[in-house]
Amino acid sequence: MPHLRRLGKEKRAPLRHLQEDVSSLLLCCLCKEAFIPSKGKLYVGTSGYSYKQWKGSFYPEKLPDREMLSFYAKQFSTVEINYSFYRMPKEAMLLNWAGQIPQGFRFALKANQKITHIQRLKNCEETLKRFLEVASVLHEGDHLGPILVQLPPNFKFDQPLLEDFLALRPPAFQFAFEVRHASWYQEETYALLRKHDTALVLAETDKDEPREVITADFTYVRLRREIYTPKQLSAWKKKFKTWMDQGVDVYVYCKHEDEGKAPAYARVLLGKHSS
Repeated sequence: MPHLRRLGKEKRAPLRHLQEDVSSLLLCCLCKEAFIPSKGKLYVGTSGYSYKQWKGSFYPEKLPDREMLSFYAKQFSTVEINYSFYRMPKEAMLLNWAGQIPQGFRFALKANQKITHIQRLKNCEETLKRFLEVASVLHEGDHLGPILVQLPPNFKFDQPLLEDFLALRPPAFQFAFEVRHASWYQEETYALLRKHDTALVLAETDKDEPREVITADFTYVRLRREIYTPKQLSAWKKKFKTWMDQGVDVYVYCKHEDEGKAPAYARVLLGKHSS
């Protein structure tokens, strides 16, 4: 009998080792998955949408102005709002917009000029608080995209001021920081933006190429050239894919102009038809 008991233990031993090996394999797979980022999302639209000049080229010729937003939102997933820069938005207006669009369509509101151009990020806590309180009504329905904080062209790098301002951002909001003075393009800026999970805006114009630096879990691209060739748009699409594969959400806005090229460019970026 003692021999039988020993034999039973010897037979069970390989099973125990197999279970341990399977457990180790599963743990290894789980650990690997933890380091694989989920694919980022692509949000493409234009800077503004309410342009009568687009009737006939983008909007139907006889489309009532009040139906522009709902028509636009069927084509694209986001829009950049410049109105909020000139006037402090009101909750009723934002709620009215939200009632015309599908779930998940996002507005990128440009921070009011009092914050960026008048107070120049100094002592702007109350103004910023009020702006974000109004913007927060868009959280319901997942309608709030990044807040675009655009500095004046003559606003030079100021590290303490930047740190103080970014510290005011509540976690529920995303900030996209657009600088237009060369002094900002340095590692100190990028480090602070990363510390506060704020995106550096990548703005391309006919004169300037953007610094393609990713500083947050999303990036914000402003395509401001007057004309884009199919080759240029294709190059941007490849960059978007690379960032998305790294788990970065990509927000893209094409520049408004009267000819209605911006919606056409946005459609190409979405792969809807060729330019």
